[in-house]
Amino acid sequence: MKRTPFLRILALVLVVVCVSAPLAQANTLLSMEYAPVVPAQPTPPGPRILVQEVFWYGCPHCFHLQPVLNKWLAHLPPQVVFSRQAAAISPYWIPQARAFFAFKQLGLVSALHDRFFDAIHIRHENLDNAQTISRWVARHSHVGAAEFRRVYHSFGVGLAVRRARQQQDAESIHSVPTFIVDGRYRTNPSMAGSRRELMRVVNYLIRKAEQRKGIR
Repeated sequence: MKRTPFLRILALVLVVVCVSAPLAQANTLLSMEYAPVVPAQPTPPGPRILVQEVFWYGCPHCFHLQPVLNKWLAHLPPQVVFSRQAAAISPYWIPQARAFFAFKQLGLVSALHDRFFDAIHIRHENLDNAQTISRWVARHSHVGAAEFRRVYHSFGVGLAVRRARQQQDAESIHSVPTFIVDGRYRTNPSMAGSRRELMRVVNYLIRKAEQRKGIR
């Protein structure tokens, strides 16, 4: 009976150790699910968190991520700013990067973004050059093929592609889809473990950025 308090203390210590070990392991694993962007990239001023998706229309992983991403976007917190950026890290990807930035300049992203993915990955349309892309746009929007080609080949779209390439080099992006949070953290499905886990990691990084900025 005299040893009962000691046994109770020992049991309590064992419980604490058993609980702490999984937590420590979880924190270690979490640090493997993202990487710092060095140096950190500029973000909008004020109490806002920028979340940027870098994608390529020809990427099947980017295509399959879209339903998960769209569901996540439906519940986007007001302090989070979401932005898409077409990947320009391979010369083969440049035609579709130009297509995205032309969509953006013409105000067609919301109307054509998901449909362009579907055309490539469901209907297997060959949309990898100015001619085929402009004809597709003419069939699916109010913008004619000639007008789209003019914007597609414009200085503004070319500049957007070059800036995207420079930023992606600075952020050490070598695969897609990749997410950049607050210009400081980089993650992708391989690091996170799956597409659904990717959005969990993005949410974690948003909270991490909020704590850094003092956003409640």
